[in-house]
Amino acid sequence: MAALNGTNQVVFAILATTLALVAIFLPVGFMGGIIGRFFESFAVVVTVGVLISYFVAVTLTPMLCSRYLRVQHDHGRLYTLFENGFLTMDRVYKRLLDAALRHRWVTVGLAVLLVLSSGWFFVHVGKAFTPQEDEGQFLIIVRTPLGSSIEYTDTRLRMVEQVLASEKSVRNYFTAIGLGGQGQVNQGFAFVRMYPRDERKERQQDLLPRLNKVLATIPGARAFATPVPMISGQRGDPLQFVVRGPQIDRVAQYAGRIRDRLLAEHPELGRVDLDLQLDLPQLVLDVDRARARSLGLDTFDVALAANVLAGGVDVAKYNDSPGDGERYDIRLKAAAGVLADVGDMRRIYLRNADGEMIRLDTVAHFEETIGPAVIGRYNLQYAANFYSTPNIALSAAVNIVREVAREELPLGYGVLMLGEAKEFEQTAGYVGFAFILATALVYMVLASQFNSFIQPIIIMVAQPLAIIGGLIALWLTGHTLNIFSMIGMILLIGLVAKNSILLVDLTNQYRARGMAIDEALREACPIRMRPVMMTSLTLILALMPAASGLGAGTDTVGPLAVAVIGGMISSTLLALVVVPVVYSLIETALERRARSKLSGVVSQIR
Repeated sequence: MAALNGTNQVVFAILATTLALVAIFLPVGFMGGIIGRFFESFAVVVTVGVLISYFVAVTLTPMLCSRYLRVQHDHGRLYTLFENGFLTMDRVYKRLLDAALRHRWVTVGLAVLLVLSSGWFFVHVGKAFTPQEDEGQFLIIVRTPLGSSIEYTDTRLRMVEQVLASEKSVRNYFTAIGLGGQGQVNQGFAFVRMYPRDERKERQQDLLPRLNKVLATIPGARAFATPVPMISGQRGDPLQFVVRGPQIDRVAQYAGRIRDRLLAEHPELGRVDLDLQLDLPQLVLDVDRARARSLGLDTFDVALAANVLAGGVDVAKYNDSPGDGERYDIRLKAAAGVLADVGDMRRIYLRNADGEMIRLDTVAHFEETIGPAVIGRYNLQYAANFYSTPNIALSAAVNIVREVAREELPLGYGVLMLGEAKEFEQTAGYVGFAFILATALVYMVLASQFNSFIQPIIIMVAQPLAIIGGLIALWLTGHTLNIFSMIGMILLIGLVAKNSILLVDLTNQYRARGMAIDEALREACPIRMRPVMMTSLTLILALMPAASGLGAGTDTVGPLAVAVIGGMISSTLLALVVVPVVYSLIETALERRARSKLSGVVSQIR
């Protein structure tokens, strides 16, 4: 009978809390963008888990209590210690609740001021797409001047290898030249893997800035370390943007100005890499068509001869083991060292239709010039790509770039964010939509459960009190507001509603027995204070390892844990006082309004 009575007392609060959590995570599962893919499975797991836990709580748990739970009257020292602590908390809370109910508007005013202060913390907390994570691996990109030979690039890459070999945190590395679609021999790459975190003292976030300072001293090349990209084939720098416009020369001019200003005025952005390759030394072949025709040659023959000897042409394929599916190109070109300079190109001989040998510089001449190695485009316009790993929050870095671009770029030219910066801007919209939708769904669920349009508002008073705690915790610990901490904020909507539901539900039960509003609050809230504290402490202690950086993956889930812990602490402490006060104010006003209407009706009848 005790198990049945206890279940009947809390079943409504459990159902309301369960449906509130389900209403929150359903919108999360339908979010768009990359964040939607991140948390789709998370939302499904939480929703299904909460529903199953509800059925366990109202069926299996009461049955087990009725069979195996025994109330002992003799307790040990540990029980006595905790019980005395809870009794002290009860006495302090009753006095605090009494004072709050006597000074209701003062309590509400202080709560409003506290919530308004969250604006300052929101502005000053860092914002990013994802938190900095110690993946134990990173890339090093090496660039030599355009036109450099593969041998020269190899000498610079070997200097990078010497730097890596001296690092105690580096376990192994792999270097290569000419990777990628363009296969440029002036670009080298190093794929670096570090020792596991428990076998090294230095974190990746600390190693990369120090390593970049050493790499900057390598002469004749630009070398820099960058995180491994989330998506293969892209750069891993958090800050990526393009300057685009209709004319490539002016794009290069404006991009150079922006880079110079960012480096000179904003060192907090760190290294700013401008990937604009427009100064490749080139030889332009100018054929004298009339002279070539008079000597029995045409333009195609001249161009083909120069192309075959200088660049090479694939003429056949080779298969060393027939049937294995592996075929290799056979490339025809001049032997290594034959064409060492422009003079060697001029001494190429061509055979005309009559079999005569004609020297190349008889019918053509070469002009040395500068031209683009790669022409970048974005949205059908010429583009210059920028990459940076800033030492400040990503949102602050984006604002700096936009401000400088606004001052430097004329009409028709603009700057667009890419990579994490672009995803962060989109994610803010997705999370904002999910937050609003979750709040609306929670309100509708609670309104249907409590059969009231007003009491859900009372319950949801605790949500702003949780947000301020989450922001303060992120600011104090130095974490950023990213996709994981944003999900933690959404999670708080349902978690803090649970505490308010427990308070309001039991208060309604006591009022149904004939108690006055404040009398019911003074009776119900101290009773529910203990389960509120116990459930909140359970969640806080469960998230403590992740928040303190213990274990694998804490760089990722740490911001989520910190946000939830901060929100639970603030909402639990404040909701125990603010929610009863708001309940008293609103319900007392409604009761007075109902009495005035009733008195008006009675006076009309008389």
